[in-house]
Amino acid sequence: MQKGVVIFLASMLLFSVGSAFAEDSQIIDVNESEGETFVVTVDSTNLRFSPDSITLNEGDTVRFFWDGQLLAHNAVENNGLFDSGDPETSVDYSYTFAIGQNGTYEYVCEPHEAFGMVGTIIVNPLPVNDTGSSEPSPSDINDDNEDVSIGDGSIPFLWFAPWFIGVFCVVGFVTIRKDRFQLGIIFDKDEQELIEGSSESDGETLVDSYRARVLTLCALYVAQGLPSGFITVTLVTYLVTIGVGVTEIALLLTLSTLPWTFKFLWGPIIDRFQYPSMGRRRPWILIAQSGMIIILTSMLFVPDMATNVSLIGIMVLAYNIFVSLQDVSTDALAVDVLKPHEYEKVNSYMFTSKAIGVIIGGAGLGTIIGFIGIRGAIALQIPILIAIMLVPLFMTERPGERMFPWSEGNKSDIEKAKEDQKSFKQILSNIKTAFSIRAAQYAVLLSICGSFASFLIPILPSLFLLELDWSAEEFNATKGGIIMIMHIVGYILGGQLGKWFGGKLVVIYSTLGAIICLIVWGIAAPLWDSTFFMILIWSICTIMWGIVAISMYSLLMRITWSEVGGTQFTGYMAMLNLSAVIGYQLSGPIANRYDFTTIFFITAILESLIILVVLFIDPEETRREMAKRISE
Repeated sequence: MQKGVVIFLASMLLFSVGSAFAEDSQIIDVNESEGETFVVTVDSTNLRFSPDSITLNEGDTVRFFWDGQLLAHNAVENNGLFDSGDPETSVDYSYTFAIGQNGTYEYVCEPHEAFGMVGTIIVNPLPVNDTGSSEPSPSDINDDNEDVSIGDGSIPFLWFAPWFIGVFCVVGFVTIRKDRFQLGIIFDKDEQELIEGSSESDGETLVDSYRARVLTLCALYVAQGLPSGFITVTLVTYLVTIGVGVTEIALLLTLSTLPWTFKFLWGPIIDRFQYPSMGRRRPWILIAQSGMIIILTSMLFVPDMATNVSLIGIMVLAYNIFVSLQDVSTDALAVDVLKPHEYEKVNSYMFTSKAIGVIIGGAGLGTIIGFIGIRGAIALQIPILIAIMLVPLFMTERPGERMFPWSEGNKSDIEKAKEDQKSFKQILSNIKTAFSIRAAQYAVLLSICGSFASFLIPILPSLFLLELDWSAEEFNATKGGIIMIMHIVGYILGGQLGKWFGGKLVVIYSTLGAIICLIVWGIAAPLWDSTFFMILIWSICTIMWGIVAISMYSLLMRITWSEVGGTQFTGYMAMLNLSAVIGYQLSGPIANRYDFTTIFFITAILESLIILVVLFIDPEETRREMAKRISE
């Protein structure tokens, strides 16, 4: 039956997409009369213009727009014809080529010219018609110009309809056969009692106190978000303002990212090397937090940051090594101590806390740095990190464990914990076992396709600013204010709904809700001029995506075997990041060919892949299989 569902959906997808491309003559050109404004932005590398070469006519306008970039950019024509001004992380600058200004113009981003951030604009003269006047002919406007940021091809909704109908039918079918597809999580009797009110116990350790678990995990996630906001926003902006060159800034950002690229290597290490008398994960968290505080304190003693950027870069590298270690250790701790019915709700709290940390480190410190200086911004973080470290410092994981190495502990519990330690060979064997379970294999597939729809994110600014003529201020206020709040609302709702109905069911229905929103967004093009409608539909989509994200993280956590939690769950997160990267790379090719309406339909199809995969994940398979193997 399950194979039949897959075949049915795959057939619908092939029919939809295949028919669309086979009927190329059916593609509609809806923007024949437009093409007077060409948008140039910054691509996902943050070091290239996108597109970097455009062709237009006299009288057309080029608009340089980017918002909230990691690095500050500008656009300056080599001979001074146009100049967007000083490099900024957010720019909205337009230049219109007058009659007679035909030719080829080259421009650069001054801070990043050495990295190849250059562009070319080819301006064609207006053709002369029979009356002798210079007017653009229809064939000269948007004539299959691959350099246009948003294409004009349109695939009728009719071609997508079979796929969407198939998805709705499948969801309806599995709803009827709810038990067969494990849409409801059936808790054990003791877990039911916890749900009814005894979950918030007053125990003294993480395993027997709900409040302790929530406080510890949320505090540690704030500590993860704080460095991200500080380094990528506050520190980089400061270094640019004091004249630090492009090469040094690029090296610093590379060094800050490197530990996160290879953070999955921490998994086997923290699973192998443990100090059981103080807990499986707690010592690693304390080491990571201590390292973060020491490195941050050391930055205060750098005499002149402008002339010691290499030293700052090494410190940032070391800082992020400890932050990535804290991230992996905290996720492993969550897998170890959270109860199955707590995954959804507590995950929502954790990711909300991380967002708060990013806001504090970026927007918060970035705003007050003018008053307290860079050393004040660094010094202000130290007491915050110390306060956060006090939480795991005075909270043990399990009864019998020592709070400090010199503290008294239950020797029998400690000796048992030591006996449970595994060798690298055993850990690798456990990892193989964990991923041999069918649910884990589907989880890998879910992680790979889980963020494909993120390709819409780089495209939305063009919709609001180019198509709808919103101002940069309006767009930034909406994205940074209302939409950010909607993310948090989605996280909180995802956690609560997952607790009530089970994470798998919530993933399916919230994904279906996101698909419906995207379809409505695409079909309702006549309503796009309404600011109220655009904010409303964007907000609803954002809430749905937040619910999907939290529920999906919780489902992946439920599938993770705690014996190798540090390795397995980190692997899932790495695949989700890879999925997002792939999604961003799809942005350019799809946007260059299709109009906004079609792009929304394509996004909906990519989003529906989540439903197709999650249908076949049994949330309880890992726990059931591991219990069986242990008993054997």
